[in-house]
Amino acid sequence: MKAKHVAGFRLEAQATLKNMNIALGQDFHTLSLDQVDKLVAEAARVGYRKPKNANGSTARYFHDRLQRHATMKDKN
Repeated sequence: MKAKHVAGFRLEAQATLKNMNIALGQDFHTLSLDQVDKLVAEAARVGYRKPKNANGSTARYFHDRLQRHATMKDKN
């Protein structure tokens, strides 16, 4: 990913998590059913697909992706 895109990815992920009432760093297994449903809906909306060899749900992998993007550091 290009350095100029990091801030955009970070802000978008933070806003998405905030809209779903998911805290930064919150463990997936502590989420409510409503939050998981929102994750599934958002993943479908953006066209996210989990890896073929994934050992978990689409919601868990999408949650992990959002958490990674929300905590990205700028490359300087």
